[in-house]
Amino acid sequence: MKKLLVLMISTYILMLGATSAEASIQSVDLHLRNHEVAVTFLDLSIGEAILLQSKENGAVLINTGSSHSEQELIDRLKMFKVKEIRKVLLTNADEAYTGNFSNLLHYYDVKEMFLSKGVETAFLSSIPSHIQKQHIQENQQLELMEDVNVEILNISKTGSVTFMLSLGSQDLLMMGETNLELEEEIASSGRAVEVLKVANFGAGNGSSSEFLSAIDPQMAVIFRHNNIDVSESVLERLNESWTDVYYPYRIGSVTLRIQNDRYDVITLPTKETR
Repeated sequence: MKKLLVLMISTYILMLGATSAEASIQSVDLHLRNHEVAVTFLDLSIGEAILLQSKENGAVLINTGSSHSEQELIDRLKMFKVKEIRKVLLTNADEAYTGNFSNLLHYYDVKEMFLSKGVETAFLSSIPSHIQKQHIQENQQLELMEDVNVEILNISKTGSVTFMLSLGSQDLLMMGETNLELEEEIASSGRAVEVLKVANFGAGNGSSSEFLSAIDPQMAVIFRHNNIDVSESVLERLNESWTDVYYPYRIGSVTLRIQNDRYDVITLPTKETR
């Protein structure tokens, strides 16, 4: 009950700047302190995009969502007062992950991008020459910003990336595709996580009961794809594991404000519930 009260107060404070209903929220100040990082799962109608912010290091974007959600992406970045994006990490060649990359360059001066060779092949010649490309590989360790580390766990044949995002003692597992063999490998590592980004928009037979029991996530996030329906069996297993499921496209952007050994969850409803 105490935790719930803290989250409700946080949401209320952040929304004080709104002039009327949900859709009128124009800007959000997360009041980030030193060595505090915000991870926001953006509420795009179609596609996946995750925003990382810190007081010292600005912003990094992981995926850009579908081009059908271009204005939503730009509006959310403005809402969170993002002035500069220097780094972009792309984890899948599908349009729902990369569709706004070229559009993003009209608004932000991206200097560096991280992607697998499979994802780059899908882009062909569409990456401007001035952007520094870093090819990511399995078992590689990356530092996207201070206090934000990435461990590449798997890259599929098509270039889809599964990785662990670590912030202090908090681990966020970003599953790239439905892969039961990979789930078994992660489960056998004995590593628990706070947050699970569900693979492939909640499709298929992923997120097995054994996998969920092993990683024991407190919350899960499912983005939306226009051609993929969330599997009822996946939702059933998440519910059975007592994992809180968040759908940004339904409830609004979901922000984790993380500092060392704790985090707060903040939801910002920016449009009508879908």
